Amino acid sequence: MSFASLPFAFFFIIVFAMYWSIRREGARHVMLLVASYAFYMAWNPWLVLLIIGSTVLDFVVGLMLGRTEGEGRRKALLIVSLVGNLGVLGLFKYADFFIHSFGSLVEQFGFRADVRTLGLLLPVGISFYTFQTLSYTIDVYRRRIEPEGSFLRFALFVAFFPQLVAGPIVKARDFLPQLLAPRRFDWGSLDAGLMLILVGLTKKVLIADNLATLVDPVFAHPERYTTADLWLGMFCYAGQIYGDFSGYSDMAIGLAKLLGFELCLNFASPYLAVSLSDFWRRWHISLSSWLRDYLYIPLGGSHGTRWKTARNLMLTMLLGGLWHGASWTFVVWGAIHGIALVVQKAYGWLVGGEARRSSDGALARRHPLAVLPGWAATFLVVNVAWVFFRCQPVIDPDTGIMGSAIDAMRVATYYVMHLFVPASIEQPAWLMDKWPMCMLLAVLAGMQIHGEWVRRGRPGIRLPGILAGPAYAMWVLVIVVFHPQHAAPFIYFQF
Repeated sequence: MSFASLPFAFFFIIVFAMYWSIRREGARHVMLLVASYAFYMAWNPWLVLLIIGSTVLDFVVGLMLGRTEGEGRRKALLIVSLVGNLGVLGLFKYADFFIHSFGSLVEQFGFRADVRTLGLLLPVGISFYTFQTLSYTIDVYRRRIEPEGSFLRFALFVAFFPQLVAGPIVKARDFLPQLLAPRRFDWGSLDAGLMLILVGLTKKVLIADNLATLVDPVFAHPERYTTADLWLGMFCYAGQIYGDFSGYSDMAIGLAKLLGFELCLNFASPYLAVSLSDFWRRWHISLSSWLRDYLYIPLGGSHGTRWKTARNLMLTMLLGGLWHGASWTFVVWGAIHGIALVVQKAYGWLVGGEARRSSDGALARRHPLAVLPGWAATFLVVNVAWVFFRCQPVIDPDTGIMGSAIDAMRVATYYVMHLFVPASIEQPAWLMDKWPMCMLLAVLAGMQIHGEWVRRGRPGIRLPGILAGPAYAMWVLVIVVFHPQHAAPFIYFQF
């Protein structure tokens, strides 16, 4: 069930009514857990067993870590959790990828490879809940949190449906304490939650799905379009993936608020970033903080020589790219970000960039024009990297066979090359209706600027009470009228 669908709306209305009609917290938790499993089973009933298996494994490992003092045994328990969770993730998500890659490599040397893949169905959201449960066992191992003694509460932490299939990736230390506090219905949370859901629907249905109608044909056949069209297609995909993913995150946070829970912020106007490190503090914040806390810092972080720091950055971003999917273009996407972060760390980011800290630790004030070069360079690198992120092997609808990874890389390389080298085509397919797409991008930019304004403590846009009702009604009407006929699935559901 997609958040932007009528079946989910009916599902959530029933869950909301039942949840707040139940008085006892334990009964509420049982109801939410059942609803979460039912929500996930709407995709494939059997795959919920993977979530239950991961939940049982890490709950037991957490309890045993709490009762074990010997460092060797504690490490062994952590390894059990890592192997169990990452083994399942690797089997379902990466096994066919590496089989395909091995077959292609063998064929490059002139040998015939009879490649037979496993053909396993990719469970929705497996990367998200795997990282979520791993953060729990790692934090218990590090003695940062106490083991959770209630299987019900731990299972709900893993399967909580608003953020189950596409995040935000919630840490146990942030979510589990909320299950201990009694819930009280709050009209302020209701208002804030509904607003977030409406903003998320706007980003997803009104903006991202409409931008997809331009993005899909351009990326399918970039050779048919002019250089100007390729630039517009690239910018539209940047808008699409932001609207799609941040829209989902807004709705997830809003839905959780309606149930009395707080989820972490996942986006903070990322396209206003003035450096790559600033971008990763604003984009998919829950993933970037996970990679920082559980991969980059354990590797050594920035402590050490320049070469070790560069190694740590590259490994983190390469694995971050591979986390998104089993494709070499995802690895290239991660490599582009890794290289840019290494350059930034070693030599600074052109002119301007992030504000420097003075000797007392305070951020120095900088004129807005001073950060423009850093913003422009960051925006360009991020957008070019998105081309590789978007170009993935496609499944032939007639045969059901996955396309070649080499073909996907070839399309991405052609696209990027002809951003800077004008394409030579006899009959350029000038895109029609460009102005509506540009207007959608402008609306998305305005939403980011407004979000940054509010994030810095400035007052946001508020309507008088007498106008709020009609304005919201008109807002919903615009979404209903202008949404595309065929809504695209959320991009991050495939991860």
